[in-house]
Amino acid sequence: MTASVALCTYNGEKYIAEQLESILSQIRPVSEIIVCDDNSTDETFKILSDYAARYPDIIRIHRNTENTGYVQNFEKAMSLCTGDLVFLCDQDDRWNKDKTAIVTQIFEKHPHIDIISHNIKLFGEEINSAEEITYWDLDSINPDHFTQPQDIVKRILFKGNIFPGMSTAIRSTFLKENLPLKKINSTIIHDYELLLIASSKDSVWMEKRILGEYRIHPKQSIGYKTFAHFNTPEKEILSRDSLFAIFKRFPFVKDAIQKLNLNVELEKDYKTYCIQQYKNYIKSIPLLKSWITRLKMKYYFHIFDYLK
Repeated sequence: MTASVALCTYNGEKYIAEQLESILSQIRPVSEIIVCDDNSTDETFKILSDYAARYPDIIRIHRNTENTGYVQNFEKAMSLCTGDLVFLCDQDDRWNKDKTAIVTQIFEKHPHIDIISHNIKLFGEEINSAEEITYWDLDSINPDHFTQPQDIVKRILFKGNIFPGMSTAIRSTFLKENLPLKKINSTIIHDYELLLIASSKDSVWMEKRILGEYRIHPKQSIGYKTFAHFNTPEKEILSRDSLFAIFKRFPFVKDAIQKLNLNVELEKDYKTYCIQQYKNYIKSIPLLKSWITRLKMKYYFHIFDYLK
């Protein structure tokens, strides 16, 4: 199987060379690196051009005449890839040398899989921890817990995406079927949209092995505020505000199911999830207060109206 890299850049002069070197150092070489630069104003394009001159058979650069934003830029990069597999790639991270070899082998052994997302290590000066931290540590994610059909789609639709694009590889046949992107809202960006569609078909593979490093720095588009000075979280306690947030998410979930043609049973499943979280919250408070809370939730806050 051939592998393409969809690499998007914008003012990434500080780290882009390190990322390119990690891709070019793969023990299973990629067939092409498609770079879409979103009209950078620093030295990024010059660095890219130098690499393209050194590796003319692998690196192809497309420069936007104006800044289009990272979602549209990634859509363009993905559409230009010609390999059997498409690896999404940011400008400021690093790949382990065996990433493409391991991911390709999984795709070859499991033809029903459309997307693979692997674990990644967090690194950078802003990481305040003496221990190795992975992306999935943030929410105590364990791939072994996702054993039943629809487990993955329920997790990422109900509670948010746990698969960063830079850890994601996509089978090109699936990608072609789902481009252009639907872009139904600003939350469901390119990788999240594709992951929702694939996981609704139970065709997403969670790879436990760490195959890359996710750089945390102040200038990144997504991640810095979440991961900077990260410490392993304590067990989450369900508060009233978080319970309301769960119920208020229902229109978002319903809209995603309809517009992305996801499994229709997910709407019922989300309602069940909301009710269970409501019960958990009620159980967590003193008995006398729980009776009062039940009445207020139903008749004053009208919490169940969010599920209509």
